[in-house]
Amino acid sequence: MKRFKNALFLATVATSALASSFAQAQTTANNDGETALHGTGATSIQGVLVQELNCNGGYSNLGAIGTSSVAGTSSTSIEPTSLYTGFNCTTTDLWPGFSGRYIGSGSGTGRSSWIAAGSLTSTSAFAIGTANPNPFGTWNKIQFAFADSSVTDGDLTSYTGGAAQTNGGAPIMFPKFVLPVAIAYSPTYGRKTVGGVNTDYAFNLSSPQSILGTAAGGLRMSQTTLCGVFNGTIVNFNDAAFTADNGSTSLRDSADAVARWNADGVPVRLVGRLDRSGTTDIFTRALAAQCGSVASGNKYAINAETLPYNRKVTATIRPVFDSVRSDTGLQTASSQPEAGNTSPNDTGVPGSPNFSGATVVGAEYWSGSAIVTPAANAGKVSSQPSASVSNGTGLFLVADGSGRVASAIKFAPDYVSPSDPTVKLNGKIGYIGADFIDGSPSAPGGLHAAALKNATTNLWHMPSAANATTAFGTILPPQSASDGSFNDTATDTRPVRIPTYQGGTAGVKGNAKRTNPLAWYDVIYAGTGLQNPAAGYPITGTTQFLGYTCYATDASGSNAAAMINFLSFNTDYVNTFDSTGTNRTGIFTRVGAAFNSSGLLVRSNIGGLPQAWKHAVRETFLTDSAETSTTRLGDSKLFMGTSTSNSTCTGKAGI
Repeated sequence: MKRFKNALFLATVATSALASSFAQAQTTANNDGETALHGTGATSIQGVLVQELNCNGGYSNLGAIGTSSVAGTSSTSIEPTSLYTGFNCTTTDLWPGFSGRYIGSGSGTGRSSWIAAGSLTSTSAFAIGTANPNPFGTWNKIQFAFADSSVTDGDLTSYTGGAAQTNGGAPIMFPKFVLPVAIAYSPTYGRKTVGGVNTDYAFNLSSPQSILGTAAGGLRMSQTTLCGVFNGTIVNFNDAAFTADNGSTSLRDSADAVARWNADGVPVRLVGRLDRSGTTDIFTRALAAQCGSVASGNKYAINAETLPYNRKVTATIRPVFDSVRSDTGLQTASSQPEAGNTSPNDTGVPGSPNFSGATVVGAEYWSGSAIVTPAANAGKVSSQPSASVSNGTGLFLVADGSGRVASAIKFAPDYVSPSDPTVKLNGKIGYIGADFIDGSPSAPGGLHAAALKNATTNLWHMPSAANATTAFGTILPPQSASDGSFNDTATDTRPVRIPTYQGGTAGVKGNAKRTNPLAWYDVIYAGTGLQNPAAGYPITGTTQFLGYTCYATDASGSNAAAMINFLSFNTDYVNTFDSTGTNRTGIFTRVGAAFNSSGLLVRSNIGGLPQAWKHAVRETFLTDSAETSTTRLGDSKLFMGTSTSNSTCTGKAGI
């Protein structure tokens, strides 16, 4: 039997009603037939998030829509809690009675679902056709979402003009996780089979790396190599660029014949996302900032949830994937931004081919167990190396969700080496949240990560929590002093988007204010920002929490109290002691030098928010803060609550 007590230490005085609900409520309100918070969105953090929910209280499996499962083998599924037992929750249940459900569906679906309060089944991923895609039943709304990308002005216009605003009050967005995006590969690049005996070939690394004591890879990629690989100019692991990065040492396994390696090497086979993915947004933002201009040959012009994909090219040539997932950006009918097509076929851009309108995906997708060509893509350019030339094509094999990206990369060698048919090769490499890399409690096993070189410091970095936090640096929240406390005395002049509902104009940026949801994201990338960090791991972003100001309460419990408690543990707002008096504060966020002394996020290769951000989040959104600069922060009514605790929620049903 677990026995716990929670002591709250509030930085400022909260209202007595809120404090009471905070301490006493043991369950959520009734949400679509059960007392549990419901959420969906980014698959990059699905493993660590479901463990956070489990440690918070109760036990919840992970749902998957599309093909976002860890196993990557089913279109809609529930992953058993046993997949997420690497972090011990048996003695750290923080709030008995709490329960949460999360469905990994992709950042784009997370944003769409957050907007669709009360009409969730109208979104394509949750639409009920011949079968209900939701493994937990039928949900009409969610209480929270996560996205590795930002909401857009269009999202906010839809939100504020619909039921989300009517029932849920003002929109809330802020970063919760600092996410390093790993360049993942399988350490086994080949397998030779003679007389039924297998000999595996592994990359010969000059500087293998571990994260918190677990071997995690270390294949070195300088910025030049990274950009060459994902722009399709470096297409084989026997390329001199890899050798130079590896300390002038070949990556060839000593058991692999020199002649075979020199003739065929290992083809670079790119793997990326088919769904609208915030991880793609972080990845493309980094490449757009770090790999030069479009005119110089960089195919990544902007950040987007969809890889570079020129819809102006006829679909008789261009691959389409709407038969695989209806809301993919890789289809003719989509109007979603994509990362390369800012000025398609611009005759003013030199170079051949013209990179301003590049398409970087091939004809195939990964089903979870095989490479499949949709009927509509028959005869189109393949993402896979030819039978006679062992080089990559520079085109992505796409997969739906992080789980399938992982399973594609670590799949057994399947490409026959042209010069030696007894050898099969893998060579797949792709981008994925670092919590999928070996050593993380939720990792599927078999994925290693490249060590990337920061072009400013010339230091090599693995995608660890510490290196991601270093990359984030000293960026401050909107209108903040150095410690994160509210400061509206001086104008925060960092340029941010101003949403239309707050009087903004498209393309015109303004000053950062806490009342602007977009400011909580845009300040991170203002100036040089996180897209090209001066130190730390080079491909780092954030995963945003999307929530509501007004939450439902009923005889069962309070969604506001549940959400506030959950987020409070993650910001160290709640000091928590178990029955022996041991202080469990920081079980999510603690930064230790070793695995066993670290919190869940660090163990999962994900950074927590810096202290200034933790302070700003909890004072802005989790309490009626008394912090006062020119004005009192709590008077902005940005904090989560109910009709009795936040006056802007009067007359609203809550979410």
